[in-house]
Amino acid sequence: MSVVADIVFWIAAITAIAGGVGVIAARSPIYSALSLIATLAQLAVLYILLNAQFIAAAQILIYAGAVMVLFLFVITLLGIEGYPFLGAQLPFQRPAAVILSALLLAGVIFFVAESPHWLTGVHGNFTQQLNTDNVRAFGVQLFTTFFFPFELTAPLLIVAMIGAVALGKRRAGGTEI
Repeated sequence: MSVVADIVFWIAAITAIAGGVGVIAARSPIYSALSLIATLAQLAVLYILLNAQFIAAAQILIYAGAVMVLFLFVITLLGIEGYPFLGAQLPFQRPAAVILSALLLAGVIFFVAESPHWLTGVHGNFTQQLNTDNVRAFGVQLFTTFFFPFELTAPLLIVAMIGAVALGKRRAGGTEI
């Protein structure tokens, strides 16, 4: 690995750990879900470092995108009026966000300028890319080795959402479901 890859790895790993701690330490379910989105995004960066671009894209689109939007929808449907929001109490939040966004933009520009093909995994010519075929390798593993856990994920998510709605209805209305 190059020095740039090592730096990206450590930043993504530390940020993923911090996001994981944020998931369990946040008092508000909204902040917990947002921390989980940050953790999932950092895992996508780690997948890119492993030259698994398809899995990284699926991580962002499916988990950080669709599933977490669904979770946030369920959380807001349950009503979060009683939770204190931290954002209203931070005096320097807006300038800090601008500074951190500028640093992130500078980092992305630096890494892309360092090696434009390093982040996308495009190395060599088209024939060499066909030989690696990480999408096929991912599909074979998903539908052979990991078929049962993959299929078990959907009912597990549905049961979790039904449980969250049932608990929310019980607290809000005071009636049993």
